[in-house]
Amino acid sequence: MIKKLWNDKRLREIFLYCVVGGLTTVVNYVVYFLFTRLVGGGGAQSPGLAALILDSSYQDASLAILGTLVAWAVAVAFAFYPNKRWVFKSQGGDTKREILQFLAARVVSLGMDVGLMALLVGACGLNDMLSKLIVQVVVIIANYFASKFWIFKRN
Repeated sequence: MIKKLWNDKRLREIFLYCVVGGLTTVVNYVVYFLFTRLVGGGGAQSPGLAALILDSSYQDASLAILGTLVAWAVAVAFAFYPNKRWVFKSQGGDTKREILQFLAARVVSLGMDVGLMALLVGACGLNDMLSKLIVQVVVIIANYFASKFWIFKRN
């Protein structure tokens, strides 16, 4: 039964995307955690270096957004090759175009990421780490559709 499921190209692609997306999420989450804890001095709720840069009334949300930007850059760099090669099996083709479209799609999902983090952490007062996890689920889904139907689509 597992072999039959694996032989279904659509299911295999979704499975591999979930694996790569999961690994990318781990990279994003770990970089976010390390950045906010190192720069923030113990968490978005107890800023260290951030206190020198940011107005105290905006430290929590601003540190969460800055951490999101740094984590995003590292995660995008990590995600391109596995998506191109293993998930969508894009061989040959115009790699430069794929990279530019990958970056463009990720910039759009970054806007979603930052906006939702600002909403959940800043406006709703939710824990930044829980918010990050929720937001990443939304971002992974959006990135799958962009990759499948725009970036790595087969002619």
